[in-house]
Amino acid sequence: MNQLANLQIEGFRSIQSAALALRSLNVFIGANGAGKSNLIDFFRMLNYALSRGFQSPYISDRGPASRILHLGPKRTPVINAELKFTSDRGANYYRFSLAHVRQDDTFVFTNEEVQFHADDHPAPTLPIPLGQGGHRESGFCDQATANDSTVRFLKGLIGRCRVYQFHDTGVDSFLRGKPFLDDNRYLRADGGNLAAVLLRLKGEQPAIFDEITRTIQAVLPWLDHFILEPEGPAGRQLVALRWRMTNQGDLDFVVGQLSDGSLRIIALITLLLLPGSMLPGILIIDEPELGLHPAAEGVIGGLIKQASRSCQIILSTQSATFIDNFEPHDVIVTELENARTSFNRLTAERLKKWLERYSLSQIWSKNIIGGRP
Repeated sequence: MNQLANLQIEGFRSIQSAALALRSLNVFIGANGAGKSNLIDFFRMLNYALSRGFQSPYISDRGPASRILHLGPKRTPVINAELKFTSDRGANYYRFSLAHVRQDDTFVFTNEEVQFHADDHPAPTLPIPLGQGGHRESGFCDQATANDSTVRFLKGLIGRCRVYQFHDTGVDSFLRGKPFLDDNRYLRADGGNLAAVLLRLKGEQPAIFDEITRTIQAVLPWLDHFILEPEGPAGRQLVALRWRMTNQGDLDFVVGQLSDGSLRIIALITLLLLPGSMLPGILIIDEPELGLHPAAEGVIGGLIKQASRSCQIILSTQSATFIDNFEPHDVIVTELENARTSFNRLTAERLKKWLERYSLSQIWSKNIIGGRP
């Protein structure tokens, strides 16, 4: 499995300098404001950069640049980052530097490059620059280097790194909308095409669709089955998420009648049970436990561990009970001290004596491992 093995970040929001070794499953815990969301946002920035959305909407909506730099441009004028991906052939590197432009309070790429180091070679290839420097959008969007195999490979890996957040369940949210029937290649980051994805699975992979339904029913026993039917003119058909309740005859219910928590559960279970071909390479989930009943946390935790065998997972959580679903070495404690975020991975050896008497959540609550307010 291709995997993000190491990540180095300097100067991004509260992360002054951090070097992270990542595994197939990485669970970030910490207090509010410690920097978990900033790490998630770093990956979100990469998503926008690969689609020519770096300046807008990323910088325009989440900036300006002076607020993204650690403690502002006077203290930190440049953001540097390196991502190391491992594959069955060797190590693939993506590096970039973002310099602050004071005139319009934005960034330009002063350096952006990729590099490959084959396992059977003593030295890596020469770095391949993505642009001449001073470019405002990522060089991955430039066709000049599109034919290079390392550029294509890394662009594919980073492009399959997706941040999911199902927090917005308001009446006008995408999650409660009607997607187009053919918007079903993968589940969107906001879950806005959930009904279309479920309908595709029902037709193409009924065993997986049935597993999703059974798993949802284990948490929401009142849900009998989904009603997924295209509507509208050919070529512009929509599909609504409708469902029927157990022992309530043939009365159809609509997505607007689902509670916020129930809708999040349906989206999460669908995401985590997607077939490998529809899963991202790196699945990033921000606070999946939000609004979940404690019984549902166990189901979602088990699905996360199962999915981590098919794709790499990075998630953040503030729930003490949720981390009991994972091993100590899966957990990374996020701390904020002197306006600087740090990350420290737990080990079972370090906690051996504590784990003989307490669960991981109890150890966290007792402030043995940090990550508390």
